[in-house]
Amino acid sequence: MLEISDLSDLGLLIRLARPIRVNSARTVAEGIFRPTITSKELNEELTEVTGLTSGEFLLSTRIFELDLQENDHVIVRTVESSLPMIVRRNEEIIVNFDIRATQAFRFGDSKRPIYTYIPGFNIQRIPTIIRRPLSNFVQSVYSRRKGDVAQDYSKLPLTSFEFVILLLHKILAGDLGDENRAFQWPLGKRAVFVSLHDVDTGGLLRRRERDPLFRLEQKHQIHSTWFVPTAVLKEKKEPIDFLLQSSNEVGWHGHKHDHRLPFKPYTDQHVQMLKKSFLGGPENFPTGMRCPKLLRSNYLFDILERSCPTLCYDTSFSQGIIPYYIWLNGRQSKILEIPITIPTDIGVYNKLHGIPRSRRSEAILEAQIARTKRLVEVGALISIVTHPEKDLTERPEFLDIYDQYLLYIKSCPDIWFATAGELFRYWTGDSSHSPRESQ
Repeated sequence: MLEISDLSDLGLLIRLARPIRVNSARTVAEGIFRPTITSKELNEELTEVTGLTSGEFLLSTRIFELDLQENDHVIVRTVESSLPMIVRRNEEIIVNFDIRATQAFRFGDSKRPIYTYIPGFNIQRIPTIIRRPLSNFVQSVYSRRKGDVAQDYSKLPLTSFEFVILLLHKILAGDLGDENRAFQWPLGKRAVFVSLHDVDTGGLLRRRERDPLFRLEQKHQIHSTWFVPTAVLKEKKEPIDFLLQSSNEVGWHGHKHDHRLPFKPYTDQHVQMLKKSFLGGPENFPTGMRCPKLLRSNYLFDILERSCPTLCYDTSFSQGIIPYYIWLNGRQSKILEIPITIPTDIGVYNKLHGIPRSRRSEAILEAQIARTKRLVEVGALISIVTHPEKDLTERPEFLDIYDQYLLYIKSCPDIWFATAGELFRYWTGDSSHSPRESQ
């Protein structure tokens, strides 16, 4: 059964160049499939835009029964059994698989670090003069990246669903010469920029308006979202008033930046700390979070969803280029993921093997701009994480990188500058949201 669709039933802010035909006949295959594009030209065009080929994706979906007609042209088929996935029939495009199924974003629980088993130990208590060089060394050892880092980061971190949407948009836009983007942003903007900050310690709240990173963003007129551990608030709002009064937002970064957050019984204890704080109150709606050291678990998000309704979004994943809902234990949750799409300064720094230190700042900026150019081209989310810590982004060379990056992004035309909360309200259709004009 072929039904006309523009995919609006998915409830997402996407726009295909024209409607498609979606098959809903009997399922003939179900599982994980690797798609292949039959047109060399289309495959090259997609690679030019995303930095990726169709063979780099695995789609978890269902494929339907479809009797091919004599003049049908199979655009995409499965590698495994050559089943048709996308077909051109006369002037129509037929999608012969379950697009909705590709939206599922499942993740495995993080492995608990050995040091978190030491009673009363918190790695944040180790002096940064010791902790940071050790952390940098460990990350550089485990890094597998070699060669051209900027070229590596020019590849988009697409989810399977995003790959499908961009592929369909490329096929349909190619027919019409349509230059519109698949993902839609307010005020007619081409892409969206969101700045996020991990506040690991209480240094920022002591420096307040004198903080170098805060002042840098004030100079560029950037409003951002700052993720703060509940321990530094001491159940009070006053320490973060200077952020809120300057049109910034505040989210949750665990309790004492404790790396045991996703693991029982610490999860329950720390979520209770969140609920008692200003961050978990209705006046801070919508509250977002970022997991310390990006350690995550299904249990953590499940507890938050069930017991803390003001916690609405997360920023702990680097997979994806538009917001999407996290899946927990086989079901779609109500927690929206706002993925990180631009590589973090210290993250790139630790992957620059064989590059002289004098060249590393330039290489970091090149990698960040390379990824940004790809994201702007497809009209996606541009989001970056920095740290208001003296041993991280507030090192002079890293501050200079961020300054140059903000100069670059502010020079890009048609960018919507938003906080994470503003993006959440827009993407979920919150009626109380009215997008601000770009600064």
